[in-house]
Amino acid sequence: MRLPFASEGTEGTEGTEGTEGTEGTEGTEGTSGLAAYAGGLTSPVLANALLTTNGELTRSYFGDISNPDTTISLLDPNVALGRWSRAVRAQLYTFELVSGLTFTGAPPGPATLAAPGTTWQVVIQRPSYETGTQPDNLKAALQGVLDMAALRADRLNEILTQVAVPYSFFAMLLNLQPGRHRRTYELMATALILSGIAVMKFKHHFRVRRPADHSPLIQPVILTPSHGAYPMGHASQSNILAKVLTDLVDSKLGGDTAVQLQRLADRISENRVIAGVHFEEDVTAGTTLGQALGTRFLALAKTTATPTTALQWLWTQAAAEWA
Repeated sequence: MRLPFASEGTEGTEGTEGTEGTEGTEGTEGTSGLAAYAGGLTSPVLANALLTTNGELTRSYFGDISNPDTTISLLDPNVALGRWSRAVRAQLYTFELVSGLTFTGAPPGPATLAAPGTTWQVVIQRPSYETGTQPDNLKAALQGVLDMAALRADRLNEILTQVAVPYSFFAMLLNLQPGRHRRTYELMATALILSGIAVMKFKHHFRVRRPADHSPLIQPVILTPSHGAYPMGHASQSNILAKVLTDLVDSKLGGDTAVQLQRLADRISENRVIAGVHFEEDVTAGTTLGQALGTRFLALAKTTATPTTALQWLWTQAAAEWA
């Protein structure tokens, strides 16, 4: 699966700003574009053109290497991170994000994600609609989903455009622009790596059925995702982004940023219940998880000193875009 913002080419809406994907306007040239040179396209014409050009340019060298740069030294790690592709950096970030984390719990009981050696942990309980007085609890939860369906006509456009990670909504709120906020986008994508790994671990632990698995009256307006309902992934995603971006942007856009980001996270989460793919309690657990993961992410990445890790390098780069 391609990570959002894993390569510069995902910024193709900026045209020439894309440099690694379709290469902006150059990538549309097919056989002569840089995408073909980078291996993104197969172009026998370009390959042969490079071969014949090389032959003519080096005709007089007779196989000698001539005057190479003979410097041998390690790149500074922060310089190196700027050189590596985003896909490579994403793997380095992922290693740092999951290193030291432990996941414990025996189904069907609660589960705990923790970082031993620190005080950080998050505990998620099994949802009440699968415990306690049954079938009353489950029926009440299903009724809640059915009642929320009354808002579908008003929210349908939001629901459809938020199936994928809703970057556009955060961009609207913070005036994010690919040319000005490249590292902010990369920071967001990196926070979502942590959220994705954690929420899927919890989902697999609880293995909760979706509302539509219990009643044909739910009738979701989007395809029901092919994983468990609890906790909600969109709630975890939007809340970790709200937490991290609040700290990153701080007061640079005035005093309403934190409130607006949280309202956005709440609305994105609620829309998934309205769509018919989640119970209301899924929101609560996803919000708890996302906010806790935001705290963990900031502990790993935020720094004002010289970066010593890939995550700290990324934070420093993103923070500079808001200076």
